[in-house]
Amino acid sequence: MLTINWKQVYEVNINNNTQWVLILYDISKNHYVGVPVYNYNVKNSILINSINKYIVLDEISDYNRSHIKKCIYIKGKPLKIKDNEFNDILLKSKTSFCDYVKNNTNNTPDGISYNKWCKDKLILMNKKRQNFNFKIGAICWVDLGYNIGNELRKLRPAILWRSSSNKQMWTIIPLTSKRKGDNYYFHYDMEDDTLGTARIENLINISSNRIKEPYFVNNKIATITKKDNDSILQIIKRYYAFENINNTKINIRKSKKSEKVLT
Repeated sequence: MLTINWKQVYEVNINNNTQWVLILYDISKNHYVGVPVYNYNVKNSILINSINKYIVLDEISDYNRSHIKKCIYIKGKPLKIKDNEFNDILLKSKTSFCDYVKNNTNNTPDGISYNKWCKDKLILMNKKRQNFNFKIGAICWVDLGYNIGNELRKLRPAILWRSSSNKQMWTIIPLTSKRKGDNYYFHYDMEDDTLGTARIENLINISSNRIKEPYFVNNKIATITKKDNDSILQIIKRYYAFENINNTKINIRKSKKSEKVLT
């Protein structure tokens, strides 16, 4: 497998279009962020002296590993920029991004909302780790942020379903403010009526920084019961793994009136 390193130039092929790309960092083992490399001066480009090539900061983009074909070598050595050039690119890209946001957001509620979203993300990234000893099966207040087109926004109680080994990432299941009592199999009415309904279709992974504090019921930290756990597990198997759970009894109760979901 091709080894992909930061600060090096690689050949990338997307839809039969081949170009050189300077890799800046990785998002995951299969996704990278980089910037196209040019042999000549183009509009708004800057010269990288160590490789005698040009880049345009506004063209920084995401790249899939499958599109990265090979490392570029010059005289037997990988084409690589120096550390001080890398740091300069990061600094200038920060300025470029800030200018772009400033010049392309309007003085409207939507524009201000987007700017606030950026600020909230930065605050979240810089937040210190919580001292709470979060446990699987506990219910906590979770900051789901603000996602356009998504009704799951801001603070919401959620089940801490699973965690990574270091507990910095959690898989959570959001809860509604009241019981839904509908017939959708992926909506599970919690055994404790006060906990509402678990929305299995909205199961997501989040940073532990988004977990705000425990959710209390009758002065005790709320947790799911064994029955809740077993029923939710069966629904997850059906919804995400397409397993047949016809023989599994899942408690779904009708509500006497329509109830509003916490938004």
